[in-house]
Amino acid sequence: MKIRTRTWDIVEVARRGDTASRAFDISILCLIFLNVVAVVIDSVESIRARWGASLDIFEAVSVFVFTVEYLARLWSCTVDSRYSRPIRGRLRFTLRAMLLVDLLAILPYYLPFVGIDPR
Repeated sequence: MKIRTRTWDIVEVARRGDTASRAFDISILCLIFLNVVAVVIDSVESIRARWGASLDIFEAVSVFVFTVEYLARLWSCTVDSRYSRPIRGRLRFTLRAMLLVDLLAILPYYLPFVGIDPR
């Protein structure tokens, strides 16, 4: 099996019996949940004062994982016949609602690196 095909199988919704894909889905869901918890507890000043650096590191690692996931989806989407054209297929794929949500979730982290501060 080609790496691109297997990547697509893993990052898309798990099929029955695909343990790796299922583990990936559960891991991403857990990471999303932990990020929600981190944002909530980060809003408490006393927690921010004590654990702020750790929360910032957790955010950076999470954004890295979500970015790798996004890029893996974008790279492997051409396996699906709906997105088989290398450029137009990927552009079409990026317009899916969940891909737009994923992009909006990671983009604010990177904006300051190009001189845009969304805060």
